[in-house]
Amino acid sequence: MKQKCKIWLRAARPFSLTASIIPVTIGAIFAGKESKFQFTYYLISLLAAVLLQASVNMLNDYDDFTNKVDTKESGSSSGVIFENLLTPGDLSKGGRLILASGCMLGLFLAFKKGDFILLLGTIGALSGYFYTGKPLMLKYRGLGAPLVFIIFGPLMVLGGYFVQLQRISASVLLLSIPIGLLTTAILHANDIRDIYNDKKAGIKTISIIIGRTNSCYIYYGLISFSYIVVLGIAYCKVIPIGSSLCLITLPAALKNMNKLHMSNGSTSELATLDQETAKLQGQFGVILIISILSSYIR
Repeated sequence: MKQKCKIWLRAARPFSLTASIIPVTIGAIFAGKESKFQFTYYLISLLAAVLLQASVNMLNDYDDFTNKVDTKESGSSSGVIFENLLTPGDLSKGGRLILASGCMLGLFLAFKKGDFILLLGTIGALSGYFYTGKPLMLKYRGLGAPLVFIIFGPLMVLGGYFVQLQRISASVLLLSIPIGLLTTAILHANDIRDIYNDKKAGIKTISIIIGRTNSCYIYYGLISFSYIVVLGIAYCKVIPIGSSLCLITLPAALKNMNKLHMSNGSTSELATLDQETAKLQGQFGVILIISILSSYIR
């Protein structure tokens, strides 16, 4: 049983789950200055977001396998199918079950907190399912990166905030931008690494459409603008000035950008760039959360 749980956890790609944990937490914490923090509802919204992402990761693995986008040699999936740890059918059923569980939590939140949560949840669930699912297969049509930005930026940050306050604000929308950019960089790193295999499979990602060189520039831009936006909104007092401590993570960001620059198209050199970008997003997000919390103590 313990071994089975480890396999399913691997299929969920735990290294990437900061992509949902950080935005929901930031949205909820940012609302804490204006009302009493509702911890139980925060946990429910966090679990719903994590289940959504975990299900998308599993369904993405299944769809990429059945559409021959991922192969044993590509190494771009969780590997549970190719190592015969789970069958494609198991992964599909598990992903759908986890997605349904997340939707149930979303419906509960919508019942308690209002129709806006229902709207956000519906967009998130449909976008997640059709990310690689038929008939839309959005990722295969070059829409993966903008979709990830919307879901893991504005949608989840606004969701975490709305659950606490039942309203939205321009400030929280601005705050969602750097988080969305960094999370999009995780996917974009993955897409740059997989250009050869994705092109061979006949799908189109932004990296394939615009080419590797331009894709590298986009990665540099996603990372750089995350810092620029945070410094800008801190200067404008949308968030505490202490949020500029996110600059502590800049060496890691520069290391990732240099790794991409020096890779010269080598897939093996970029094997872990998505994981390292996820780590950067997590560190950046944690510092942002701590800085916002610290401002409440004064």
